[in-house]
Amino acid sequence: MPFALIEHFAELAARTTRAADLFAHTEAAARELGFPLLALVHGLAFRLPQHGLIDLNNFGSWEETFVRRKYYLDDPALLAAQRTNTAFAWSAIRKLVPLGDRHRHILEDAARHGLGNGYTLPVGVIGEPHGCCTFATKGPDLPPVANRRAAALLGAEAFNAARRLHGFPARSAAVPLLSRRKLECLRYVAIGKTDAEIAIILGLKESTVRTYMAMLRKDFDVVSRSQLVAAALRFGFIGYDDAIAP
Repeated sequence: MPFALIEHFAELAARTTRAADLFAHTEAAARELGFPLLALVHGLAFRLPQHGLIDLNNFGSWEETFVRRKYYLDDPALLAAQRTNTAFAWSAIRKLVPLGDRHRHILEDAARHGLGNGYTLPVGVIGEPHGCCTFATKGPDLPPVANRRAAALLGAEAFNAARRLHGFPARSAAVPLLSRRKLECLRYVAIGKTDAEIAIILGLKESTVRTYMAMLRKDFDVVSRSQLVAAALRFGFIGYDDAIAP
């Protein structure tokens, strides 16, 4: 594995002060590994282009098509990146996402725009939009396994530097500290329990539960129960399974 390349890149990335320069360094290293095409993106960047999210790529006409046709709503690589924590070749997407006609069409259209095959690294940080780093080839074959593993290391270093240059983490104290009781209330809210029901379950007065709920809304800086559950999911206090009643 070309560790020297990754070490050199990590040093460059740590010193870089401009996103354009970071991408140029990443692109050059990716080409050495056999990947001429590259994208560092937050999945929400396509829906919220004015929010300062990460979107660095050299996909050319494919990016324009991707946005114009709203492929980002159903892109199988973006969907697959949310279902695993390890880098994957595009040939493995069907194991992570059931492919429908729309998904297959997107992959076929990508190939028509010069993206023959790809290798995607998911990037997830609590409290931040989900992202990924994708390396692509112009033909059907991927570089050797050692180069792919090096690409995963490269992508992790590059995305970390991109986060810094885009102002992430946005707030150092964004994740609140919650007591055991607050966590219990939060988890029952997630499955749709009312304050009265939570009080019965936990053996508390309803007024006490209402106080906990008011404190939780203040902790997460939200005003409604639905916003509270969404924020708790975002910060990792509850998982999607917690939001489904047994």
